[in-house]
Amino acid sequence: MVYVTDTVILFSGKDALILFFGVYLTSVIHLISKYRTFDIYLLFSKDKSKRIRSLRRFVSGFMIIDVIPILWFLVLYTFVIPNTAGPFPIMAAAFAALSVLGFTRILHSVIATERHKNFYSDEEFEAVMSKWGKGNDPDNSFKAHFITGFSYLIIFPVIAYFIILI
Repeated sequence: MVYVTDTVILFSGKDALILFFGVYLTSVIHLISKYRTFDIYLLFSKDKSKRIRSLRRFVSGFMIIDVIPILWFLVLYTFVIPNTAGPFPIMAAAFAALSVLGFTRILHSVIATERHKNFYSDEEFEAVMSKWGKGNDPDNSFKAHFITGFSYLIIFPVIAYFIILI
């Protein structure tokens, strides 16, 4: 007969944050494919305007989808999610990691709204909008998408914080 006297803790809130953040960031990378953000081959185009637009999309996408979320992860990991085990720290980590989805909205606000001429030709923009599924949506504004994306960065960590208090 085997008796177990010690409880084994396998998963802390910080471990869960790493897992969920990775899963959600993978989803974000899949979601932005329609924006043609990382079409690196266009950097070698003979058309100068294609090269410039492609470079702008690449730099914007790299900063908004790669660099800033890593810094955001560091903030969540250091200040929001505790290194304790249990269901509430894991649930808090899941909610906090959902905030990374806001970066998709922020990227959209920067490159695919009324300022799109810096990032797309008219034909490219029509193709992007058709993949987005909204066509010529009059509500496709920088303000609407940026505020929505930024709201993700506030609301989900706040929910995580309140879950931790339970």
